[in-house]
Amino acid sequence: MLDNLVQGEYEVECLDCEVSLFIVLGEDGFFSCSDDYALRDVERTPLRPADPAELEGLAKQLHDRALADGQPVVALRLTYLFGRAACTDCGTVFSVADSVVANAIPDW
Repeated sequence: MLDNLVQGEYEVECLDCEVSLFIVLGEDGFFSCSDDYALRDVERTPLRPADPAELEGLAKQLHDRALADGQPVVALRLTYLFGRAACTDCGTVFSVADSVVANAIPDW
């Protein structure tokens, strides 16, 4: 799902109220919203980036690799991918990465 990181957008479902959310990581900013932000002004909740010094495991490896390869924009976006978001509908705060993974794996 890292290709979405370059595109700057993930579509996930709130794990609490099940509303569809856009997670935006890029040129338009770093926020979550439940309406199509490209078509009109919508309520946006700022994302909370992870502290790069506190990243561990795969998150740290990806962040370090991006910096080592001279990709500071990718490294910045990774801090938001491994950070926290809030649902604009119910206010639930959640891990962006956990939500991306949960929405990528089909229910069987």
